Amino acid sequence: MTKRNIAVVSLGDCRKPFYNTRKHIAEEETRKLVDALRVYYDVYEPQAVFDIQEALEAADEIRRRLITQVVIHIPIWVTPNLALRVAAATPYPVVLFGNTRKDSSSTVALLATAGLLSQCGKAHRRVIGDIGQPEVMDKVCQVLGAVGVTEELKRSSFGMIGGRSIGIGTTVADPSQWQRLFGVEFDHCDQYEIVYRARELAPQRVKEHLDWVKEHFTIQYGGLFTEEKLELQVRSYLALKDIAAERHYDFMGVKCQPDMSDHFVLQCLGVALLNNHADAEGEKPPVPTSCECDCDGALTMRLLSLCAGGKPSCLVDIRSFDSRDKQFILANCGSMAPYFADPGNTENAFRETYLLEHVFGLAGGGAVQMVAGAGAITCARFIRENGRYILTCFEGEIFRMPREELKKTSYCYPTQFIRADIDYDRFFETMNSNHLHTVYGSYKEVLRTFCQITGIEFICYND
Repeated sequence: MTKRNIAVVSLGDCRKPFYNTRKHIAEEETRKLVDALRVYYDVYEPQAVFDIQEALEAADEIRRRLITQVVIHIPIWVTPNLALRVAAATPYPVVLFGNTRKDSSSTVALLATAGLLSQCGKAHRRVIGDIGQPEVMDKVCQVLGAVGVTEELKRSSFGMIGGRSIGIGTTVADPSQWQRLFGVEFDHCDQYEIVYRARELAPQRVKEHLDWVKEHFTIQYGGLFTEEKLELQVRSYLALKDIAAERHYDFMGVKCQPDMSDHFVLQCLGVALLNNHADAEGEKPPVPTSCECDCDGALTMRLLSLCAGGKPSCLVDIRSFDSRDKQFILANCGSMAPYFADPGNTENAFRETYLLEHVFGLAGGGAVQMVAGAGAITCARFIRENGRYILTCFEGEIFRMPREELKKTSYCYPTQFIRADIDYDRFFETMNSNHLHTVYGSYKEVLRTFCQITGIEFICYND
C-alpha cells in the first residue's frame, strides 16, 4: 500500500537565543513525532521555521509537492503567527500537535497558536500528548486520513454504466451537485459497451480468465447457470475492466437489471471482481462498483475504500435488523468481492466463494455467494433529504455464521452478519436507502471529520 505524503513543520521562536536554551527539548520531541508518523506516512520535514520568510518558504514547498495533509508541531514555546503562513499551504484543516511536558511550555504555545487560527477562521484540530500512545496517534491519523480521502475523492471519476435500475429512486444522483460538493467527475456509458466489447475479446485472454475462475471458485452449475453463461460473465468482467481503464473511472455503477440480467447475462461476477483486490492477472486495486447503478452507493464505496487505504468495500441490502439482539443481516444479489469471505487469506477467500444458480435473471448466469469473515466493520451510506446530502455511519463487528443460515433469507446471496450497538429506532426513521456499504476497519471518526471538511451533515448511529 502506497503511503500518503504529509508535511510536519516544527515552529521555532523568533528569540533564537532563548530558543537555544531549550533546543534539546524541541529536537527530541520533533524526532519522536516524525519517526512515529513515518511508520504510516511519507513525511516531508523542512527545517524548523523561525521567521515569516521561512514559514512562507516552507508553505511554498508544501504546495510545490502537492501535499495537503499538514501537521504543525509546537514542541516548546514558539512564535504563534508563524503557524498562519504554514497553515495557508493547504485548503484543509491542519493538525496542531503539542506535548504535555512540564518543562516545554508546549501547552501555552499551542493554545496561543490555536486561538490565532480560530480568530482567522482557519480550520484545525488540536492534539496534545505523547505520540507513542495509540489514542494520541489515532487522533492525528483521523484528521490526516480525512484530509487525504477528501482530496483523493475530489480527484476521482465515476462511470455510470446504464442508469436507474428497477425503479430504485435513491440510486440516482445530480452530477453538478457531486462536482460542487465533492469535486467528483461524473460520466455516463451505455451498457451496450459491455455487450459489444464482450464479443470482441481475444479468445486466449478469455480462456486464461475463465480457467482461473474455474480453478479458484467453488462452482455449482444448475438451471440457467451453465458453463456457457459463466464464460459470458467472464467476458462481461473483462469488458467492464477495460472500460474502467480506458475511461479512467476510479469507481462505477452497473445497472444490470433488467436489461442485462434478462437479455444478455447477469453481471454479478463482473461487479464482484471489479470490487476485489485480485483477479487472474494477480493483485490489483479495487474499482468500487455498485450494482443497480447506485450512484450514491458507489460514492460511499469509494469513500470507504479510500478510508481503508484501498481495501475492497461493498454494497449490501438491509435485509433485516433486530434491536433486541442488536444484529443486522446484510445481503445483496451478488456484487460482494470474494475478499470478504476471508480478508486475511486471498486463496481461501476464493475457495469460500461459491458460484451457483441465481434466483432471478432470464438471461442466466451465476450468483456470487459467500458468508463474510469476522472482523471490525464500518457501515456507511450517503443519503439525501430534500436534496441535502447526509452521511450516515456506524461501526460494528461481523460474526461468522454457517452457509446453511442463508436459507433463511436468500441462499445464493453474499451475506454479512453484523452486531452493532446503535440507536435502531433512529436508524429506521432516518435511513433513506435500502442499500448500505461496508469496509473492514474502524473509520467513523475519519468520516466525521470528512463531513466537517465538506460541510455536510453526519449521523453516527453509535452516538
